[in-house]
Amino acid sequence: QKYHLLTTLPFWLGLLYVLFPLNLLVYGLNDYTDVELDANNDRKGNFMYGAKCSQKQLRDLPRIMAILNVLPVIVLALVSGRWLALALWLPLAVFINVAYNVEPLRLSSKGPFELPCVISGFACVTLLASIVNDLPWPPCGYWAHMTCLVLRTQLWTEFLDFDPDAACNRRTTSTLIGKAWSKALVVILLATEALVTWYFFEDYLMRFFSISGTPNSALLPFLRPRSSE
Repeated sequence: QKYHLLTTLPFWLGLLYVLFPLNLLVYGLNDYTDVELDANNDRKGNFMYGAKCSQKQLRDLPRIMAILNVLPVIVLALVSGRWLALALWLPLAVFINVAYNVEPLRLSSKGPFELPCVISGFACVTLLASIVNDLPWPPCGYWAHMTCLVLRTQLWTEFLDFDPDAACNRRTTSTLIGKAWSKALVVILLATEALVTWYFFEDYLMRFFSISGTPNSALLPFLRPRSSE
């Protein structure tokens, strides 16, 4: 456990950066490039799943994202002293998000290649935590748990968007394998996550969080994604 980090300035500055500026880069760039797709998605247009915006409303977003990510990273470098590492980290984080959202790659619409891209994005956050807090690379158990968590969340959200994505011929992993296999994979990944958590971690709160999702997943085969019709 690294509870001593709760008393350090780099930890709190890093947490604040990830919560807003980095989140703005991730989801802001996604909204900026998915305007037409989101306009036809009934799941969007609310606080829970994101807004439906026009290109005019988002025209200043790239500049805002750039300013709100560069300046905090400079502050993190000043506080931590890790100038070189953070100077390499920020372009890497931007590249992963561009690869996911922007042509010619736009891996979000070239399933199944969006899956390793999303995993890489979360790994990039882990790398940031290691840099800012001067921590060693996490053990294998962390990576196994993170991979299961990221994959089942990504597949679940793709399943929810199955109908609007299929209607516009968007190629995600979910539209490639179909609704039934999407549900099955989410259930399998939830069960795997529970096993990984129980094996690698002795934290009972983590175990409860992961294992409690497995019984709920039994309801997944009976759920249907919201239709766009």
